[in-house]
Amino acid sequence: MQARGLLIAVGVLALLSAGVWWSNKNPQDTTKKAPGEGKLENLVNLLQADVVEVKVTRKGEAPLVLRNTVATNEWAMVLDPPLPTSSKEAMDVVTNAVTMNSNRVVEENATDLIQYGLEPAQIVVDLKAKDGKTAQLLIGDQTPVGNMFYVRRAGEKKVFAIGQDFKVGVDRGVNDLRDKRLMAVNEAKLSKIEIVKKSESLEFTRTARGLWQMVKPQSYRTESTVLDELFSKAKEAKFEPTLSAEDLKKNAANFASGALVATLKVGDGGVTKQIEIRKTKEEAFLGKSNTVDGVYKITDDFGKSFDKSLEDYRSKKLMDFGYEDPVRIDLDFVGKKSVVERKDKDWMLNGKKVDAATLMPFLDALRAFSALKFVPGGFTTAASTVSVTQKDGKTVEKLLLAKVGNFIYAKREGETGEYEIDPKALADLESALGQVKEPGATKK
Repeated sequence: MQARGLLIAVGVLALLSAGVWWSNKNPQDTTKKAPGEGKLENLVNLLQADVVEVKVTRKGEAPLVLRNTVATNEWAMVLDPPLPTSSKEAMDVVTNAVTMNSNRVVEENATDLIQYGLEPAQIVVDLKAKDGKTAQLLIGDQTPVGNMFYVRRAGEKKVFAIGQDFKVGVDRGVNDLRDKRLMAVNEAKLSKIEIVKKSESLEFTRTARGLWQMVKPQSYRTESTVLDELFSKAKEAKFEPTLSAEDLKKNAANFASGALVATLKVGDGGVTKQIEIRKTKEEAFLGKSNTVDGVYKITDDFGKSFDKSLEDYRSKKLMDFGYEDPVRIDLDFVGKKSVVERKDKDWMLNGKKVDAATLMPFLDALRAFSALKFVPGGFTTAASTVSVTQKDGKTVEKLLLAKVGNFIYAKREGETGEYEIDPKALADLESALGQVKEPGATKK
């Protein structure tokens, strides 16, 4: 117990000593102001939108330069040979440099900058604006109390203390700023996705409405959320730039002997980028990109995303008009015809204005109208039809429905593929239409 008490006493004494040191070096802290109080001062007098170059030089190292291409407003490292740069990481450096501020003044006119690690500085940050204006910040040692660092502006002896986040925000190396994606894709130009496996190959293209459409092995409507989720995981797949040569060699050997899971190919503005994924005997997933040298581990979540069949990518939803209200719906339920139309701000049913609130459940039911499963055949003659004219007034979806015994089958006009429908889902759709009322009518 005595030893423990002695250790505690020593720790308290050390903290008190550090506090005395800080107070001696920072007379402002002897006032009654709480830490963090005081006038906040911006250390850089440049607008972020005007900055075109940031140079970060660590003590004893070559400078790292980030330069902005004004035409595209993209930041990139200036390296020879060049390396792809992460736009997000580069922008973080620029933002932290330009917005650096402090409300703690250590000394107004320091006569000894060496003691703060500011002469020479540990990190020098140079900024250049498009009009030729420049700014320079010099970052020194960490303060003895608190997660702060000393900093001053070039040509001045006024010493500030900045938060650790600002220091970390600009203190980045090449590997921090590299674009570490195994598949760097320009999403604005993404037009095609292929999934190649031993058993099958699937190909998807974008429709004019931005939806995914399966084109191989057959033309089928696609559950876009499933494909988007896969692509999202592909975007997040990254390589580790600091892997040793030995680790890279081991990964390559395991990849060569591994079992093929799938090859994911994407069309990006006429360029095909791909990741080949294999699984090792230890059930680990490895990926090899055609745009990055080396073989790297990928997450189980991404690797297992390919454990899907063709049907998993097909859409069971029977209508694609989504959450944009259509302008016209033509229904024929076994000879009973109805027309729902949008005229200006009003909804009409068979030419009569209706209460929009009573129509919404019907539209929701039609949006959610889905198949139980896909079937290879069974459709005979259509007994009922549902036609939806989408918001553009040109795109028309027509669904044909046939009753065969106790089963209801459906197909979309002009498309391959047939579906089996739950009779209750069709009954609910008809019931929702029956609940549409004129304004002021009492809902039964």
